[in-house]
Parts: sequence; C-alpha cells; structure tokens
Amino acid sequence: MTMTVLWLIVVAVMLVIEIFTMGLTTIWFSIGAVAAAVASGFSAPVWLQIVLFAAVSVLVMLLVRPFAMKVMDSGKMKTNLDEIAGQKVRVLEEINNSEGTGKVMYRGVEWMARSVDDAVMAKDSIVTVQSISGVKLMVTK
Repeated sequence: MTMTVLWLIVVAVMLVIEIFTMGLTTIWFSIGAVAAAVASGFSAPVWLQIVLFAAVSVLVMLLVRPFAMKVMDSGKMKTNLDEIAGQKVRVLEEINNSEGTGKVMYRGVEWMARSVDDAVMAKDSIVTVQSISGVKLMVTK
C-alpha cells in the first residue's frame, strides 16, 4: 500500500467520523490528510507528509473553525427558554405562590406561572418571563 492510498484512507475515515459527530473536529484532519496525500503524490518524504498533515490540520482548524462555528450557530433553532425569556405576558389569573395559583397568556397559549420573588401579581397586569421551570413560566413584575 502506498502512502498516497494510506492518506486517502485517513481522509475517508475522518470524513465518516465528521458525518456522524458533526462537531467540526475531524474535518480539519481530513484536509491535512489531503495535503499529505498530494505531497505523497509528488514523492515527498514521509516525514514531510507527516509535518504537512499536522501543520495544515492545525492551521486550518485555528483559522477556519471559528468562522465555521459562527455560520453553523447562526441557523441554530432557539430553545423555548431562548424564545420566551424576557417576553412580556399578560396575567390571566392572579399569581400567588403561597396559594399555588397563577396563569399567563403567551402567544395565544395559556401557561401556569409562578413569581420569581414570591410577589403577588394581579390579574391583567403585565409581567416579564425570567425562566421556565418544568411547565411553568417564572415571572417578575
């Protein structure tokens, strides 16, 4: 088996791992392996192929990964908390932690609600969602 074939196998293995993990970690090593395979194709010594593999892998990871992560994160779907935290909602039923009561309306859906600071919040008042606890919105005035 020639070194070129070995490097191409490394490329394939790294790409398969990347496909299954989607962590942007092994893709850089596959690029380094391509550089080493090209060097092998030009009959470069094995030590140079290994140096190229390591250098290109690290360099591409350091230069391209931060940009790639930003691009991948830009389309990331927000979680319920990301979407709801900070939103203003209307109190449908008085929020009183000691009595275990409280409902609010968020985007046409009725949610159970509790006060973060144990304050009683009157019906029809506007409150701010701070977090989600189970199926309850935790709110403040």
